[in-house]
Amino acid sequence: EFVPNNGGSSWDKANGNSNYILSRPGLWKLDSGRLENLQDQPAPKISPPLDGGTGGTDNGRQQAPSAPVASAPLAPAPAAAPRPAPAPMPITDARTVEVALSQLTSVEATQGIVLLYRSAWAAPHLHCREIGATWTSMPGLPIPRAGKALITDFEAGAGGNQEDESALFAVHLPTCSSLEFVINDGGPQHFRWDKAAGGANFSLANKGVFLISGGRLEKVVPPPPAPSRPTISSASKTSVSLTWPAIQGSVRGYRVWRDGALLTTVAGGRTSYMDSGLLASHEYAYTVSAVSSQGAQGPSSEAALGKTEAAGAPGMPEGLRVASASPKAVQLEWCCPTDTGGAPVTAYMIMRDGKALKTVAAVDASAQTAKNTWSDTSVKDGTTYSYSVTALHLPPEKDELRKTILRAREKLLAPKEKDFLLSIPAALNASPPAGPLEVQAVDELEVGTCSKDLKEQLKLKGITIYYKTSWQAAYAHCCTKAELGWTALPGVELTQSPTLAFPANEGWFVLYLPNARHLEFVLNDGKQAFDKLPGGQNYSVPFGGVLRINHGHLDRVALPPQVPLDLAAEAVGGSRISLTWRAPQVAEGEAPLAGFKVFRNGRVVCNCEGGATNTRFIDKNLFAFTDYEYSVAAVNNQGVNGPLSVAVPVKTDLPGPPSEPRNVRACVRKEAAKIRIHLEWEPPADCGGAPVAAYEVLRDGIVVSSVEVPTSRLRSEAEACQPMDPEAAGERRWIRSSCSYSQLSWFNDALEWSDEDVVDGESYSYQVRAVQLGPDRVDDVREGGLMQRCGSRFLENVLPDVVGPASSPAEVRAVPFLDIPRLGEQRPIIMFQAFDWGSCKAESWYTILLGLLPELRTAGVNMMWLPPPSDSVDEHGYLPRKWYNLDNHYGSAGALHRLVHALHAQEIVPMLDVVVNHRCASLQDSAGRWLKFEEPDWEGWAICCDSPAIPGGTGSRCTGEPAQYAPSIDHQNPKVRDDVNGYIRYMMEEVGFRALRFDFVKGYSPHFQRDYVRAAGSPFAVAENWNGDPNGLHQYVRECQGAMAVYDFPVYYTLKGAVHSNNFEALNEGGRPCGIMGRDPARSVTFIDNHDTYQLAIVGGAFGNNDQVLRAYAYILTHPGTPCVFHYDYVRAPYVREKLLQLCGIRRDAGIHSTSQINICASNWGLYAAIIGNKVAMKMGTNDWSPGNGWKFACGGSEFAVWIRG
Repeated sequence: EFVPNNGGSSWDKANGNSNYILSRPGLWKLDSGRLENLQDQPAPKISPPLDGGTGGTDNGRQQAPSAPVASAPLAPAPAAAPRPAPAPMPITDARTVEVALSQLTSVEATQGIVLLYRSAWAAPHLHCREIGATWTSMPGLPIPRAGKALITDFEAGAGGNQEDESALFAVHLPTCSSLEFVINDGGPQHFRWDKAAGGANFSLANKGVFLISGGRLEKVVPPPPAPSRPTISSASKTSVSLTWPAIQGSVRGYRVWRDGALLTTVAGGRTSYMDSGLLASHEYAYTVSAVSSQGAQGPSSEAALGKTEAAGAPGMPEGLRVASASPKAVQLEWCCPTDTGGAPVTAYMIMRDGKALKTVAAVDASAQTAKNTWSDTSVKDGTTYSYSVTALHLPPEKDELRKTILRAREKLLAPKEKDFLLSIPAALNASPPAGPLEVQAVDELEVGTCSKDLKEQLKLKGITIYYKTSWQAAYAHCCTKAELGWTALPGVELTQSPTLAFPANEGWFVLYLPNARHLEFVLNDGKQAFDKLPGGQNYSVPFGGVLRINHGHLDRVALPPQVPLDLAAEAVGGSRISLTWRAPQVAEGEAPLAGFKVFRNGRVVCNCEGGATNTRFIDKNLFAFTDYEYSVAAVNNQGVNGPLSVAVPVKTDLPGPPSEPRNVRACVRKEAAKIRIHLEWEPPADCGGAPVAAYEVLRDGIVVSSVEVPTSRLRSEAEACQPMDPEAAGERRWIRSSCSYSQLSWFNDALEWSDEDVVDGESYSYQVRAVQLGPDRVDDVREGGLMQRCGSRFLENVLPDVVGPASSPAEVRAVPFLDIPRLGEQRPIIMFQAFDWGSCKAESWYTILLGLLPELRTAGVNMMWLPPPSDSVDEHGYLPRKWYNLDNHYGSAGALHRLVHALHAQEIVPMLDVVVNHRCASLQDSAGRWLKFEEPDWEGWAICCDSPAIPGGTGSRCTGEPAQYAPSIDHQNPKVRDDVNGYIRYMMEEVGFRALRFDFVKGYSPHFQRDYVRAAGSPFAVAENWNGDPNGLHQYVRECQGAMAVYDFPVYYTLKGAVHSNNFEALNEGGRPCGIMGRDPARSVTFIDNHDTYQLAIVGGAFGNNDQVLRAYAYILTHPGTPCVFHYDYVRAPYVREKLLQLCGIRRDAGIHSTSQINICASNWGLYAAIIGNKVAMKMGTNDWSPGNGWKFACGGSEFAVWIRG
């Protein structure tokens, strides 16, 4: 008996999902599901799946067939044996079962086998045979649903769950005296099977009635007898309690019936029940029946009569509240009383100001949770009313609604039956009133128009909320009174603030509710982001007024500051204007001053902080010969602006020399095998009042080149002085209202120049200085048709040879960046992890590493994994904040640049630790959450919405494991991906990193990591995927399409166990090394410890003692894969350091690379030995071994030795 498979999850079975069975020896052919005897013997009959299908107690599960046993070698076919006698015919006579359970006794005695089967399957089938006979054809005999009489006995009684999705099926096999069977769902594509416990077939040796349920086959026992008549123990207006004696024997429970209808099923240990929710003054008949442990129901007991007490008054209506209020209507809402007094509540009396106003019919007298609503449309705008509501069994005698209700109820009564509501005394007809509820006929959520003048707004009634946010839209999900409830999400929309003190262009929104006296609210962006008080509390305004919300703080708005005094402006040369003024007095009701805002031509150019004493400002980088206009506004400590001072005009003078260019930086590049030094810089902070037309580049103090600014830029500088409209000059409207070089769109653009005349290895010093526009280029600027206005005359007054001072020197050595390494290169690569968990505590770790480079390079180390370089919340660098700020706890940005250049000079590849799974914010957003990021600038949209560390992100869901310690980055956002690619590109092209290490790759999808590596030019890249399962790592490599190597954690765990136990069997997996090293060595980075493993007890702590560590390094430094030496191991002891350098040198000199061939010579207890690349041999363990003649001993230590070819 057999089933072919592909070694994985694909199986080839016979028609009907059966196993193949060969009944005798011979030579057989199996092709496309067809099995035939090649010796011309009849093909064997395919038998049913006796143990290859699904077994167990779960109808819905399917398990793979048992693993086939390996076959013996083919042998010559024996002589044909006599054929056995034909087996009895399959079962064909199967009948439905319509009789009740009690009538099955005669069947049990004389008429074969009856099977009762409970299942959720729609069409179960019985695949069966009489013992020793032939099986039915697949899928077998259909099992019909049981008849109504049998279902009545079994269906509701099974488990006491009348909503059970499983149905009862029954089949009668009148000719069978024994039976072997399994049950399936009928297929036809994929069969599900129900078999006995352990996967065996069900088997019956005798006739009878049997039940199959939950994988158990048991004989049906007679149902239990009827219990004694129940006793009515108590009764109230709405309930009856009854008890009954327990019956003898085992029962699953009891079923309680009222007036012939099933009420409930109680567990077998209970013999009492309280029936609630009844009508008063009514008589009910109760019976009880027992249910057997098999779910069969016995006969019912005699009936017991129980009568409820007379009806009483209903309770007070529940949940009375104002659903809405407006000048035109007040809408009330309430629910039926919890206690109806034993009789239906059919109506409600509504009182206003103590007088009956309206009687309304109940929405649904039987549904206590149904909401009743009524609107009072006879209100007057602004008037306050008092409402109460009373529940009624029936409306008053003269009310037409009473007649309507009684006529409707009469249709439901039996002939001559009197409505018992008419017998309820008038004193018990009404409930106590709910209320009173005070309501003003106004819409408290009506939105009013906000004033431009803050002082005017402060005089208005109601509630005003000013809100500062970066959202595109803002909403207030709010509640003015508890009885009114909350608005539907997202709530009332805020508008952009028209108030000058809270300008919309600074992100201020406003909500003005003139009728509100109290407000509880939560702000949101209309999507997924919410803003609450710190601690997750709602904002609350207990009484009216004007308030502001900024950074999660709610404050009452004080009166705005007064106008600053005595503003004076004076030109200082052609590019600067000096302003002075006096602070205004702080009057009663005003907040203290925090500073001032300076406006140039109507636009803010400076926020002068420092309180009332900071009353001076120098405006720089202006145009010469140009008219400007300045005004100043005071700002209080709430950030509220006062009115602007009177504008003061002023005109700049003759231009002066520009200041030095900013941010001059130099880097070495290699293109087309040629070295060049690339310079970048930015324009001067002060252009001197005239355009900078060129830059002189100085090398070692001598001018070597001049870089001209394009004429198009010069024209834009001149055009910036024009008014928006020549006719609007009187209104001071400016197209570039700032009229400053600093505000021009291109001002911060980097300028660049390359020096190709450099000598490899030489050091150079570069400076840049700015040159103003001279007479030789004025005509080029005029050719654009420029019309100058605003009094600017710099084109007519340009001076020749106006040159500014030189910048600070940028020192650089002409050492080119190394070529990018690739995965699988057939050359020795030895990685060095250049930090441990304590390295960040050094004064400058980068400087310390400089001293290690010559020794490491000599030994053959040619790749160095550096710690994360960016500014970080933690000192270790793994909670990055500002990506482009390279000052960190390991040293300054300058020290990092010097180290990287030194690595290139030593031909050691710098590896960047890329930490982009998560990122920490540098600022709080308007809601007080740490979701405002800088360098690059992000907000909550860049963070996954399910990030648990900092809730509030509005991005997509995480595509991996969310980080618990920092916000998870949304890599599905194109802007985020562009910024990640830009950061990696900058670190590689500008700083000089050439290989990549990706941190915590489980946090986001592998295809993003693949794309990042490819966008960087597919350098050598390794992923920290902490997974000891080689299958999981291999799958990850496939998902990255081979773009990533992985740290070989399976080798780490296996090698650690082998070295400690002296048992090396696990290092050999069928002649190849364990882990990824044996499957895909080009993508295996092996290691002994790293900054996590050596200090985390969860993984067992450090690898071992000095000798154990050296044995392990002898293994990875001689084997395939890319080995990584950990700095902590390198400095743990002088002799360890010496041996590590020797082993690195052996790998380098022998040319062992990641894909070198390996022959494992021994791997057992006490000994591991291997020959790698036929150039290096190594052994470790307590037992002796030698590679034989032709080998020379190269390095050894405690329980390890390494040889090289002699």
